[in-house]
Amino acid sequence: MAIDVDIPDLPAALRALIAQIPPGRVTTSGALAAALGSECATRWVGGYVLDPLVAAMLPVHRIVRSSGELGLYYTGDTADKRHRLQSEEIQVEKDRIELSQWFFDDFQSSQPLRALSGLQNEYTKRLQLTRPAAPPRTVGGVDLSYITEERAVAGYALIDVATCKLLWSTTVTAAVAFPYIPTFLSFRELPLLLRLLDQVRREDRMPDLVFVDGNGVMHDRRMGIASMLGIAADIATVGISKKLLCGQVETDGMAHREARPVEDGDEVLGMALKSRISSKLIYVSPGHRIDFASALDITQSLLAGHRLPEPTHWADKLSRDEVRSIAAAEQIQ
Repeated sequence: MAIDVDIPDLPAALRALIAQIPPGRVTTSGALAAALGSECATRWVGGYVLDPLVAAMLPVHRIVRSSGELGLYYTGDTADKRHRLQSEEIQVEKDRIELSQWFFDDFQSSQPLRALSGLQNEYTKRLQLTRPAAPPRTVGGVDLSYITEERAVAGYALIDVATCKLLWSTTVTAAVAFPYIPTFLSFRELPLLLRLLDQVRREDRMPDLVFVDGNGVMHDRRMGIASMLGIAADIATVGISKKLLCGQVETDGMAHREARPVEDGDEVLGMALKSRISSKLIYVSPGHRIDFASALDITQSLLAGHRLPEPTHWADKLSRDEVRSIAAAEQIQ
């Protein structure tokens, strides 16, 4: 099981871009994100350049806000940033730069995020949103919890549909190299999830359907992590998300277990579901090899008192418990 692309080293690509900013010029996090191939990366870029280790190697003082304001600096003191810019003869007035005079965005870049979004668009041609031949007897749930930003635990729970009982579970712990960037979650978590499902297959514990913590077709490019995992692993999947990534839905006055369509214009992307009276909504969308109605029906049948359906609830709990266990063991050492 694999995806059809080598996942890029995005931090290395960003460092290469920052190194291109010439003395006496400035750029913005948005411009750097655009050079990477997607402005969705703007927030990640802004956080990355505040790392003192990055600042020690690269001219991060040349990165300012889109308004021309100097913005944050890794030392915590804007004066440090101002002094460094002024030392390069850049005019700074009231901690603001006239971008039209000093702006640089002539980056040389392969735009790695554009290639990844292109892959997602290509995967939509392989998507199957068809009704299953038979109702699933077992459903698996997969979820990730993070020990650090670069290390995670993937949890798997196998649930019997008839009883909503946990039949079997396992976890896998590994490094995570790709950063979190909205609409690109697949490339952060998919390698570890595929490794987890490889282990599940070796143990002969594959279910008829897998619930994935994340979105299916309820995604800007209609290719969320549940859809990508379904295609890459050749399995039926449903996306179960705790946040609305895209689309609109009217939620006022929703009753217990009521579902309402999430729409983008005339297109239905999934359903908002009131799984528990006292909880926030969850969002259900087909991932692969299942239709909208079946995805909602099986999700509702696996609600057993928790906000999340049982496969996702248990996968979340297992991965979180393992993170706590690892953290406690490492603290003792």
